[in-house]
Amino acid sequence: MKRRALWTAAVGMLALAGCADSGPSLKFGEKATVAGDRSGSVGVTVVRVEKGSHADLSLLQDASKYAGKTPYYVRFTLTKTAEGNDNDETSHFEVWSDGKRLTELIVLPSMEATGDPTEPLTTGHFDKCVGADHTTFKEAPTGRSVEGCTVFLAPDDAKAPSTVTWTRRSETLATWK
Repeated sequence: MKRRALWTAAVGMLALAGCADSGPSLKFGEKATVAGDRSGSVGVTVVRVEKGSHADLSLLQDASKYAGKTPYYVRFTLTKTAEGNDNDETSHFEVWSDGKRLTELIVLPSMEATGDPTEPLTTGHFDKCVGADHTTFKEAPTGRSVEGCTVFLAPDDAKAPSTVTWTRRSETLATWK
């Protein structure tokens, strides 16, 4: 039984070691070209990370949920470097501060009734940070870039994020510091 527990611990340690940084290590503003999930490739550039304010979050529904949290905006560019990488839904950014991963905040557009029969709905956006448009990227020719932003939340007492990774499943494809 002890041998099995040690073996399980050893396998767990190796699995964690395998999750360490892989892919290129870059500075903010540098582009990584990574293979797509199914085919093709994409250029990913983390342009910068900006600190937001509590006032930014006050615009959201149930803003009290975010008390004690500071938003950080990851500004990025995706460049279509080869055809075929339009459905990569498994890659995403992760942001790290003091060795801890921050929580991504996904802000969906709001739909509100206008009362005008010619345009019955209006769409509201979180203007501080607008994500990359998937359709625009999918339809873009090779070489075209799409800008985007994603929001991460950190406790107010945390240091500013120092590392951003582009990750697919548990594999780090690129790291910006």
